Amino acid sequence: MAVMFAAACGAVAAEIGIPLLTKAVVDGAIAHGARWLLIPLALAAIGLGLAEALLNLIRRWIQAGAVASMEKTIRDDLYAHLQRLQVSFHDNWQSGQLLSRATTDLSAIRRFAGFGLIFMVTNVLTFVAVVALLIHLNWWLGLITAAVFAPVLPVCFRFEKRYRVLSRRVQDQQGDLATLIEEAATGVRVLKALGRGRLAGVRHGAQATEIYRTQVEKAGLLGSFWALLDLIPNAVIGIVIVLGALAVSTGSLTLGGLVAFITLALQLVWPVEALGYIIASGQEAATAAQRVLEIFDVRPEITDKTQDLDTERSVVRALRPAGPRGSDPLPQAVKSTERSRGHLVFDHVAFAYPGAAEPVLRDVVLDLPPGQTVVLTGATGSGKSTLLQLVPRLADATSGSIRLDGVDIRDVPLARLRAAVGCAFEDATLFSASVRENVMLGAPDADEAAVEAALTAAQARFAYDLPWGLDTRIGEQGMALSGGQRQRIALARAVLARPDVLILDDPLSALDVHTEERVTRALHEILAGATALVVAHRPSTVALADTVALLSGGVIVATGSHRHLLASNPEYADLMDVEDLEESA
Repeated sequence: MAVMFAAACGAVAAEIGIPLLTKAVVDGAIAHGARWLLIPLALAAIGLGLAEALLNLIRRWIQAGAVASMEKTIRDDLYAHLQRLQVSFHDNWQSGQLLSRATTDLSAIRRFAGFGLIFMVTNVLTFVAVVALLIHLNWWLGLITAAVFAPVLPVCFRFEKRYRVLSRRVQDQQGDLATLIEEAATGVRVLKALGRGRLAGVRHGAQATEIYRTQVEKAGLLGSFWALLDLIPNAVIGIVIVLGALAVSTGSLTLGGLVAFITLALQLVWPVEALGYIIASGQEAATAAQRVLEIFDVRPEITDKTQDLDTERSVVRALRPAGPRGSDPLPQAVKSTERSRGHLVFDHVAFAYPGAAEPVLRDVVLDLPPGQTVVLTGATGSGKSTLLQLVPRLADATSGSIRLDGVDIRDVPLARLRAAVGCAFEDATLFSASVRENVMLGAPDADEAAVEAALTAAQARFAYDLPWGLDTRIGEQGMALSGGQRQRIALARAVLARPDVLILDDPLSALDVHTEERVTRALHEILAGATALVVAHRPSTVALADTVALLSGGVIVATGSHRHLLASNPEYADLMDVEDLEESA
């Protein structure tokens, strides 16, 4: 930026110097017949022109890399900050608003940094330098010229206040429209199935109309402002020609001085006319920066604690993996009964969502010994999924503690904790990438044998039958696959990571009965060597459990085998289908 400013200022100085050479030609070489001065003055003018062209080239060349690099840096920082923010932040913000800030708003900042900011500074310097030279050539004519431009300042202040409001309004509206389009694109199946495409179109049209009206209002305001800015410099030229001719006739200004005066006055046209664009661009960049800073100003609620070196080392020793992950085929690697890691304890855990009148979890006490599988069940809305999210710290307990191998998870570095805890959620999220890339997301160093074993364990070998096998791209959110296929890919992803603790949130809900039976048998082998906390409603999935925990009213009200709970707990019996349970047994 410093080099850009220096080059721009040098180009302005070269441009201003040319009219002074013109004055020397007229008043010196022509008026006094000193023709020998023409060649050096012409060469000097050519030199200034070349210098101006070269400096402008340097400015533009540096500008391309500088502002693009600045935009990339801000975008990288913004993306990294969004990844650090808690899940509740993303739940409360519209995705379209985040998208518009990361794209449209950053582009507005880049445009102003690369054009508006440079010309704002150079145009101010040009105006000051030119007016000073005009006063030097003829003080009263220079002062009159400067006075004619005086009304521009209050007009600019008035324009800036009105344009700021409209600029913020249209940027917010564009964010809302981006959200609407994104929802329509991801929910196109629902809209088509319900025949609500026309209704969605009406909503889109109404939102687009609001943006159209605001844009037209902006254009009208900007157009009237630009018209005024076009009028003033041209009026100044007319005044300079008339008064300059009078000054030449009275001898207070030479003919060469008049030529230089008019040429310099013409150099004020562009700075004044560009003022409208610069102010408009600056306001758009300012409101864009304000919108981006609204995200940067949100501090992450879930962060690593600052620890002394001894505490850090003790945590690392407690959670150090037994060997390299993803290097051995499954299920042998996950069936090891010698592992002693993965002891998970919920110690009087409570959780309440911000602003909620009642907590979701009140006093959860649960002990999962290493290698044990606990199935968590309960009525809809009882807080099962919320409890699972506390383990990888997608949310933090409001009271109580969760300990992994004797260490409070809030004392464990987030990266290490999330490497130790594998998750597969009911709503399986896949990314626009190949099957292989999706499966290896949690274990990027896994070899082909481990990937194949994980897919086999999750009953996801259908991936090999796709057009390009594991290299087949599955599209945004995996919509090219069925719900059950997405769940099995997500399950394979969780298994491949070989976590100490496996969190499964109703992972078989989208599977048919026969596929569920095969996956259930495979899960028996997979979970034999891992600590697992599984949310389940189906009796066949409940059969995976060493222990069943019934969550009700935010607390664990009963634990035991599912047969014991079925016989002793009416609430559990209501949740389970007795006939299906007996058939599965």
